[in-house]
Amino acid sequence: SSDNYLIIIVGFGIIFSLLVVREIYKKYFVSFKPKDQKIVYNDLNVNNLNKISSRPFLFGIEKKLLSDDEFYFDNENFYAINQDNKTAKFNLKDIKELSRSGVKINNSNIWQVKINAENKELVFKFAHNYTLWNKSFLDFYEKVKTLNPSAIKSEWSLWRM
Repeated sequence: SSDNYLIIIVGFGIIFSLLVVREIYKKYFVSFKPKDQKIVYNDLNVNNLNKISSRPFLFGIEKKLLSDDEFYFDNENFYAINQDNKTAKFNLKDIKELSRSGVKINNSNIWQVKINAENKELVFKFAHNYTLWNKSFLDFYEKVKTLNPSAIKSEWSLWRM
């Protein structure tokens, strides 16, 4: 008789835990990745660009959190290159926000770039690729900070990358 109560309590505990995990997932992760953005991609010849994004591994969950594009920049523009090698080009001055999100994957913060393009806001989320040997993301951060200081919403720190 007491074994039946124990089984019922454990069963309800598992069901309750699954419901809590589901609600947390819905609140924080379902709307995290930008969707249905109308981005115009073109065939551009882009050379000598600095890559600022990387793809951390988290058993496929990263695909639900990060934008599908790879991100680059040069002295004047920010580039989003999709999986078909088509490029969307945005002026660095059009960046409205560069900020660190509250999500981390493999000890790497997820950053977001918000851009005003054709009277709509585009949001890109990515993990930076900053290392001791590759400082492209820091260069990008400094370039945006120089061109539009009000766009920087999160301070750069080596300890809180």
